[in-house]
Amino acid sequence: MLKKLGLSTAALIAAIGIAYAGGAFQGFPVVGNDGTICLSTGNNGVCNQLQPLGPSRLTGAETVPADTNITNNSTPNTVNIPMPALGAGPHQYAAPLTGATLTLTNLQRRLILEPAGTIAALTVVFPAVGSGSSLLVDNQLMGICTTQIVTALTVTAGAGTTVLNAPTALLVPVATGGASCVEWVYRLSNTTWYRVQ
Repeated sequence: MLKKLGLSTAALIAAIGIAYAGGAFQGFPVVGNDGTICLSTGNNGVCNQLQPLGPSRLTGAETVPADTNITNNSTPNTVNIPMPALGAGPHQYAAPLTGATLTLTNLQRRLILEPAGTIAALTVVFPAVGSGSSLLVDNQLMGICTTQIVTALTVTAGAGTTVLNAPTALLVPVATGGASCVEWVYRLSNTTWYRVQ
């Protein structure tokens, strides 16, 4: 019995993989599509069906459907997971001047600073707890990266939150010249951002 169940499960997984590889899920709009993705061709290789255009970029307000796998004596529940809960979301690029204040939103994943040179002072304000579509979610990630030195950095917690172990300056690695980054994860139960990098 278990052997048959195992073989049936393996066959189902294989069928889904084949359907996906075979294009059974074609036709959905693609983010960033420039209108040149061809789904099928006709006579002499001429495209007769283009992939629908999607938005040019992600905003962070998108959701991904998922099954909770909780049955409660009924069918499994399908939920929409917000992008920040998956550790995803758009990056904000900024070229601030000394003395600037940048405020992050709940939908952003990372702030990337690319100023023309060293910044003597910069303030970054994290998002507030929020409600509705501006709500922070459990395990959300937020990062700050810089391509230039920030001599005096002030990280301010958004209303109703706490930011732990915020750096007071950002340096750029001398050996690589790559950006210097710090990152936090948000814990909803105590509204705290924990530094993880």
